[in-house]
Amino acid sequence: MSDYIVAADMGGSRIRMILSNRDAENIADKINPLEEGMTVDDVNRAAIDSTRQLLDAQGVSAADVMGVALGSAGVLDQENQVLTESPNVPKSTNGLIAVLPALAQEFGWEKTYVNNDCSTAAECAKRFGHRRQEIKLGDPYASEPYAYRFADRPGDDTETDYFVVIYWTISSGTNIGIKIGDLLFNGEFGTVPEYGHLFHLEKDLFGNDIYCGDGAIGHLEAVIAGSGIARIMRNAVSSGAISSGILYEKIVNEPAGGKLPVILFQTLEEENARKIADFVALNIARALGAIILSYGPGKIEIGGGVMKSFEHVLVPAVKLLDENVNNTFYLQRGKTSLPDICVAKGYGADYVWRGAIAGFLAEL
Repeated sequence: MSDYIVAADMGGSRIRMILSNRDAENIADKINPLEEGMTVDDVNRAAIDSTRQLLDAQGVSAADVMGVALGSAGVLDQENQVLTESPNVPKSTNGLIAVLPALAQEFGWEKTYVNNDCSTAAECAKRFGHRRQEIKLGDPYASEPYAYRFADRPGDDTETDYFVVIYWTISSGTNIGIKIGDLLFNGEFGTVPEYGHLFHLEKDLFGNDIYCGDGAIGHLEAVIAGSGIARIMRNAVSSGAISSGILYEKIVNEPAGGKLPVILFQTLEEENARKIADFVALNIARALGAIILSYGPGKIEIGGGVMKSFEHVLVPAVKLLDENVNNTFYLQRGKTSLPDICVAKGYGADYVWRGAIAGFLAEL
């Protein structure tokens, strides 16, 4: 049996086809742009053409490939092996990602795997993420860039795997994936979890309403995700809560909201910037506490762009959890065990397609 697997990674206005092995190593990849105006058939053709070029360049025949796997944002339709309502493809496709059936038919691959991005990332965290033996008690930098173990547990000195694994992305949006033993949690209709859209908090630290990107008030995404942090900063200026200083000047002169979280963490010498960063850390701690209490994970891996500033938001959040003495974060010592908490390897940049490989292998 061949060890080759093809993975599709879609998003950021491009489709990336990766030739991989069972260890989810990138043997080679091919990237083609996705442009507005493309139809579903156009996207499928781009995926097929990229795959053929990739295989030809590596001298690999379709018969040498076990199958194809895909992870991307969207609502899973397992029966048809597609994702719907995806923001990762041109609007002209109406959010439909249907490359998997097209690739399988074109190349004669019978084995396929598809899931949404956070679920596949949870598969990656389970199979290819931080191992228990890599994370040392009391040494938060034993695994790069950051990982923390709160307590020794049975199995830590053996090859025993984590049983419950959570992957949490905190990027422009936020969501979690849940792996319990060999079971990937998808829910009855495959549309949950949607953790970033849980109600969390109505007002920010300046008293302004917190609006999510979907228009709702108070969602977790609007408090800790990059888009939410940027909105908090803009609202602080609009409301007059921030009206002078370096941070104010940077906010009013920055046309693209995506850069505002980076600007925030580069300006922490200013009081208002420090307050916002502390507010984000506080709410990450609250959300961590809720995740731990709800699912009892052995490991939480956290990826996404916000984690590139982990020392300013995750480290303070972990300290709030670890130093809690009054159950503020819903953690009752003796009843609730604190898991290993890690920044995902490479900030989770390749966790989606590598997780699709992991899911493919799990089903195989």
